[in-house]
Amino acid sequence: MFAPLLAQGERFAPPVMLQAGNKVAGKGRLYPSPVAYDFDHDGRIDVVIGDLRGYLTVARRRADNTFAAEERVQDVDGKRLDFNNW
Repeated sequence: MFAPLLAQGERFAPPVMLQAGNKVAGKGRLYPSPVAYDFDHDGRIDVVIGDLRGYLTVARRRADNTFAAEERVQDVDGKRLDFNNW
């Protein structure tokens, strides 16, 4: 059997839905997987979301601590970054 990862009596907080703009981040995508990262190097932690199809989006944290609507992550040529079902 696996040993418990949490000390006895400790619990994780319940999950929450992350609002990005006026939508729930990652909604409607297959297995959205978020990671916290300062994507634009402005000192605020953004959320980058990958999914099963290999698409990446970023929800940038605004100065008021809310998140802007998700944007597609693009390569240097302005094309949508796509990892093709990674």
